[in-house]
Amino acid sequence: MITPLEFLYHFRDLLRERGIRFAITSGMACVYYGLQQNTKDSDWIIEPADLPKLRALLLEYERRVPPWRISYRHIFGAPLVEEYLAAGWTSHLAIWPSAGGPEEHVDIFGAPPRVLPGSVAADEMGFAEPDLVAWMKRTDRDKDWPIVDGLARILEGAQMPEAALHMQQAAALRAIWRALPTAVQNTLLPHRPLLAMIESVSDDDMLQGLIRVERTIWETVNQERYRRYQHEWKEFYRRWKKEDFWEWPTPEPFSRQHERLVRAAKTYDLPVVILDEAAKEAAWTRGIERATLISGRPSATVLALAPSRGRMLP
Repeated sequence: MITPLEFLYHFRDLLRERGIRFAITSGMACVYYGLQQNTKDSDWIIEPADLPKLRALLLEYERRVPPWRISYRHIFGAPLVEEYLAAGWTSHLAIWPSAGGPEEHVDIFGAPPRVLPGSVAADEMGFAEPDLVAWMKRTDRDKDWPIVDGLARILEGAQMPEAALHMQQAAALRAIWRALPTAVQNTLLPHRPLLAMIESVSDDDMLQGLIRVERTIWETVNQERYRRYQHEWKEFYRRWKKEDFWEWPTPEPFSRQHERLVRAAKTYDLPVVILDEAAKEAAWTRGIERATLISGRPSATVLALAPSRGRMLP
């Protein structure tokens, strides 16, 4: 029986052997950076073009002796295929590497939320860089925001200017910002408009209030993004469940499960693209409207704090 961490490193090494491009992110990355003690899930950013290699790896280990047991999970997600993951969907797998052993949750991203295209980078151990993890952690979950701040501290300790993009404490943010050359500041401003207000807000409590409004914007825009995926999945699931003798996930091998899910996605119209340009604009606009209501701040203030649609919903 192996531990979740042992499985993580074993799976990482298998991906490397097969030439599959990846970065370990989210919970396990936070464990790696000393910001979280434990997690049962592992989250992987996989280059969508390498997903055929990943499926081949899973099918091989399903046939080995002793075999891995592999299954899609019951939570909403897309088939493990290039077109879906490249469009922002996630695939959720359960893997039992040994009989009677613990269930490992493996979540696969192709185009992770809030991460700009072409910016996925991992260190020599295979873990996503702190800046990338911090963008992914800008969710509507309260537990994620101390992680964002902790990653900013790590970036600050490494003297990386990206610390200014993620710091959640007003006094520390002010100090980091003032230490940066103007040319570097100018490269960061498009990613965090709040930075342009630091010198005009002399009181740290007032600045902290603006940071809280900024967080609310990220939370509401993420909720709007997530709701659109969730709605389409539920509608697809409702149509699919009308099949005779429907069951999901089935106890059959992963190879058969995968065929079943791909066929169902086509038959019952699980959309590939959820956030086209119009949907992104609508989600961003609605998120800002809601953030204005929640924060009680003037709409002009909220708009001035809001990162661009392209930064929030790349």
